[in-house]
Amino acid sequence: MKLTKLALSILVGVGAGCTAVAPVVSLSELPNCFDANYDRERSLFTILGAAGNAVNQQCLLSVGASGAPASASRLAAGSYRVYLADGGGGGAGGTMQAFHGGGGGGGGGGGAGAKEVQATVVLTEGTYKLTIGAGGQGGNACAMSIANPGGPDGFGGGPGWFGGPSSMVHVASGALLIGTPGADAYVRPTRGQNEKTAGKMDAHGGSGPGQASGGHGERPETKDAFEDKAQSGAGARTSSRPQMGGTTGSDSIGDKRSGVGGGGGATSIGQGGGGGGESPGRAEIPPVRGTLGSGGGGGEGSTSECDAGAAGGHGYIALRRN
Repeated sequence: MKLTKLALSILVGVGAGCTAVAPVVSLSELPNCFDANYDRERSLFTILGAAGNAVNQQCLLSVGASGAPASASRLAAGSYRVYLADGGGGGAGGTMQAFHGGGGGGGGGGGAGAKEVQATVVLTEGTYKLTIGAGGQGGNACAMSIANPGGPDGFGGGPGWFGGPSSMVHVASGALLIGTPGADAYVRPTRGQNEKTAGKMDAHGGSGPGQASGGHGERPETKDAFEDKAQSGAGARTSSRPQMGGTTGSDSIGDKRSGVGGGGGATSIGQGGGGGGESPGRAEIPPVRGTLGSGGGGGEGSTSECDAGAAGGHGYIALRRN
């Protein structure tokens, strides 16, 4: 994928000429961040109780006087280190390789883990708006390409969507403290726009500058090659390794000759979702959603079926007092 296209795609729907318009959300309608989006186990703000296909969740963070007593509903003014990540990328759908002249299925590539950005900010008394990007949706399962109908790659695995952007803004001044400008007005690209941005419909996972790339899905091999790969520890289907790109998908052997999806790319605090697939004598494993900004696993592909990719993990914003 071209990086220039990637950079432009992050704000698809914000600029002119878009068919979709982000809904206007009144500040009075936004909940307190500690009530609606605070993960107390991890001490950070993320999307909780997501409904439908929302591209983000927005909330208000109140900051009181620096000498104010500790509170469960707001922070005290002062210097903080902020850690922010967008939503992780969705895994690609599996490819039905029979349409490409292959002998088996092709697993979809894992989605990319979002890049974590950090900044030291001085929070003064007032209200701050947090926009937390949702994980990107998983790619369609070997559906005909809208961007290239009837083409040679018309039945390739669909690309996963990018995760929604995150940001932190001072309400009174409108100043952006950290994150992507206009994150609260982000609109998810249509399927056609997403396919055009991703390029060739070959079930590859997306990635971008500073992101942890997801693993590649694979096609069936001989039994000996599969056993060698399994013994070497490659092709793990349950997770990717923290702080690294996702694991490469392995290949299962049997009547279906299934290609396993690649694992999603990880973030510093979240493992990527495992790729989908199946092995002889075992039940099929669906691709796994990413966690905390990491990428979703790629879908399985075989001669008779193919699965959609899993969604990426939701973004997060953490504040640590200096």
